[in-house]
This record gives sequence, C-alpha cells and structure tokens, in this order.
Amino acid sequence: MEWKGFTSFQLKFIMTIFMLLDHIAQFIPGAPIWFHYIGRLVAPIFFYLLVEGFYHTRDRIQYMKRLYIGALFMFIGSSLLDTVIFPQEGYGIPNNIFLSLALGIHLLYFIESIKRKESTKDKRIEKIKAIFIGFLSLFSEASFLGLGMVLIFYFFREDRKKLSVGYLLLSSFFIFSMPLTYENLFLLNYQWMMAFALPFFFLYNGQQGRKVKNFFYIFYPLHIWILYSIGYFMS
Repeated sequence: MEWKGFTSFQLKFIMTIFMLLDHIAQFIPGAPIWFHYIGRLVAPIFFYLLVEGFYHTRDRIQYMKRLYIGALFMFIGSSLLDTVIFPQEGYGIPNNIFLSLALGIHLLYFIESIKRKESTKDKRIEKIKAIFIGFLSLFSEASFLGLGMVLIFYFFREDRKKLSVGYLLLSSFFIFSMPLTYENLFLLNYQWMMAFALPFFFLYNGQQGRKVKNFFYIFYPLHIWILYSIGYFMS
C-alpha cells in the first residue's frame, strides 16, 4: 500500500511524544539535553496544524472558544499547583500553549474579517483588533515565534517556497542574534532547531485521521502537572 503522508492525528501523536520528552527535560533533573532538541519541533507543527484547522473546521468560533477555555483551565490549575500545593520559590509553570494557539486563531479570525468588510471604517476597526491581538500574543508562551508562524503559515499557505523561506528565516533569528559558539547553539539557545520541523509540514496529507480531539486538551495540562509534581519531590 502506498504511503500518503501523515494525517493531522498522526502528526499530533508524534509531536505529543516529542513534547513529553521536552517537558521531562524541563521539569525532571538530570534528563538529557537532547530531549529539548526534539522538543523544538513540537510547537511549529501544532501552529501549522492550527492554521490548517482554521480552514477545515466547521465552526471557527467554537474552535477558538475551546482553546481559550483550555488556556483558562491550564492557568487556574498551574497557578494552584505552583503557588499553593507545591510552591517553589523562583520557579513555576510557565507553560500554556493553549493561550498562544487561541490568540493565533483569534488573529486569523480578524484578518479574515478585514477581507469581508466593505467600508473603510469597518476595515480600520478590524485592523485595530487584529493588531491588538497580535500584540497580546507577544506576551504568551510562544511570543513572537507563535505570531510569526501563524502569519507565515496563513499568508504563504498556497506557496511552499515562500513558506519555507519565511519559516527558515524565522528559525535562523536565533543563530544570527548570538555569537556562533557551541555553548550558545547547543547548550543555551537551541530554539533554531525548530527549522527541522519544516519537512513535516509537507508530509501532512490534509486529512484529519482519527477523531480524538479531547485527548490533546486533557493530556497537555495533565502531563505538565504530573511532571512538575515529580520534579518538586526530586528537587
């Protein structure tokens, strides 16, 4: 049987394993640093599938609401865990990719709204909203990387060459923003390794695959809270 690429579910499942390794290295003392290297592929894939989901979903508002609800749930749970149940001075749980993803969808929603509006005044209002959401996203976990990926994947969705160039330029920011030493590239700031996610974008076959939508909404916060708790007792 001829292989036709990865479905959305298959990509998410693979990236979930990579994400688990990355977060083991984040919270568990002594984990190998290459767990973090693998983890650099995760966010780009989820942002890529976010934009694809924006086009394929039947209800963009509900899609956005689910992510915002997930972000709120994550915030409340993490706040309770790292400030009340297992507080660690100077160390908490910064992870909340749900918020970055929700703001990304919200931004695309306003960009699409700009296209639909006919009057100059209405377009201006929607542009202000889009700029505001884009500004807010800078203060989420994914920050400017999340914002940049959403825009690149959206505007260059139909042009693989431009998407590749834009994405690689964004990835290379971390190479050219610091001295090119082994310590910088492989020990301190290895975010540039996100560039290796590029081939996975083009291995996506456009199909959803198995429908286990709620699994990822549950697994993401749960595994972080468990790993944080384990790390608390090990530290």
